[in-house]
Amino acid sequence: MGFSPVTDYIHCFGTDEEQRLWEQAEILSEEVFEHLPLIEKGRGLELGCGVGAELAQIQRRCTQVKLLGVELSPTHTAAAQRRVGDFARLIQTDATRLPMPDRSVDQAITIWVLERVPDAAAVVADALRVLRPGGTLVCTEVVNDTFAFRPEMTAVSEWWKRFNQVQSDGGGDPFVGRRIAEIARDAGAEVLDVRDVAVVASPAEPQRRTVLIDYVADLLTSGARTMIAAGAVDRSELGALEEDLDWVRSDPTIEWEYHAMQIVARPGSQ
Repeated sequence: MGFSPVTDYIHCFGTDEEQRLWEQAEILSEEVFEHLPLIEKGRGLELGCGVGAELAQIQRRCTQVKLLGVELSPTHTAAAQRRVGDFARLIQTDATRLPMPDRSVDQAITIWVLERVPDAAAVVADALRVLRPGGTLVCTEVVNDTFAFRPEMTAVSEWWKRFNQVQSDGGGDPFVGRRIAEIARDAGAEVLDVRDVAVVASPAEPQRRTVLIDYVADLLTSGARTMIAAGAVDRSELGALEEDLDWVRSDPTIEWEYHAMQIVARPGSQ
């Protein structure tokens, strides 16, 4: 998931990350798509489609929509082509300079993307440009300071703090969800809805908790190589993180919670 100029992809590229992204899309599908007002026909565009995992989720729910995905990374574009090329058109391109005419798509979607770009406003502005009158922009974006274990796990908290710092230092914004409605309004959009998306690993749902804790562990450790190379952490801190995660797995009373923001907007009056 990236655009030009692009922040370094903290999770690294490769088959392991491709698989992690597909698993993430499935694990979080209910939270992401439960209230998403997807179109039933017309042309749908996903900006920063990565390896195609979210496109697959969209297609499952919108079988009559003509899907297009844009992605800057050649590695991720190739993976998406292999995975979803039979039902979606993939273009390797910059999401701030979309190769399509004004007013040519019915819905534009971003999911876990704007955190990685240095100019989220430019991405939103070009998405609004290509939307037809009455078309919708739907964004689901991170608010990473809501990530929390209860009780707090010290090594995890410190790791997450540095994880976000590495992303910020690279030009990204790990809290962009908090600004997304303002970004859309500043670009001339009419914001129709703003929704909190909560993901909770609760002792009350032990099976779901296990799935989410494993997901969180994979998310955190997927950034280890980049973070160590950047000097943000060392291997002893990785070891402390893994010890904390083992403790979380062994104690079913520990809860994890995370929130993102989701908006629905449409182009303003011209």
